[in-house]
Formats: sequence, C-alpha cells, structure tokens
Amino acid sequence: MLKLSKLIDYATIIIISLDQYKTVVSSSTLAARTHIPEPTVAKILKMLTRASLTKSSRGPGSGYYLLNELSEISLATVVRIIEGPIKLVDCKKDDCRIENEECILYGKWEILNYQIKNVFETLTLADLKKSSARFDLNKN
Repeated sequence: MLKLSKLIDYATIIIISLDQYKTVVSSSTLAARTHIPEPTVAKILKMLTRASLTKSSRGPGSGYYLLNELSEISLATVVRIIEGPIKLVDCKKDDCRIENEECILYGKWEILNYQIKNVFETLTLADLKKSSARFDLNKN
C-alpha cells in the first residue's frame, strides 16, 4: 500500500494548527489541541524549525510560530522536511534487481514520479484546510 507516513500527517496537522493561533504556541499546547503525543510534536517542530518553516521563541511565553502562510506551503514541502525527496521508485541500473536482461521499465518510472511530485507541489496546506477537499489539479 502506498501511503503517507504518520509523521507527515502529524506535521500537516501541527502546521495548520499553528496557523490558527497566529502567535507563539508551546509544543504542549499544540499536543493538547491536536491529540498528538507531546514528544512527537516537539520532534516535528524541531524539524520544521531546522527547515525554516517555523521559528522558536525562548524565554517566558516560549514556543513556536509559523513563518509562512498556508497558501505558501505545499504538501511537497512538508514531505521533503519529514521524509526527504519524493520518489516512488529509485530506479538505477547499478542497483537493478534484474540480472542478465534489460529491464523493460527502466527510466519509465520517472513519469509517475513526476506526476506524483507535481500533485504534491500543487496542493497547499491552505487547500487541505478548506472544508471542501476539492481543489484544482490543473492550476499550475
């Protein structure tokens, strides 16, 4: 089964929740609001901060805040921050499992990789936040 990881799901929920606050929010407050375990929230916030999507504030009232609008954050950005490059099949001749013959699919998986990556690049977190799950796949 092809599916996004729990961490990607959680990161998306955390980012959208941060946007709703419009101010500095602690990881424990986000954990309580989202029902995501606090250690997981803290881990994700550190990843988002390293990627310059959020910023941390220290001292009294410390916490995190979002640096971009949801409309500026693509699902692809979240996936890359949490899991790395978007690539369904990493097809390389050197690592090919097929021996003694030419693979009939070599190089052809790139079309699928491109299409999936394009959908992820096109879909923003603002799109996901909308009450309607409909969005225009042809907007780019």
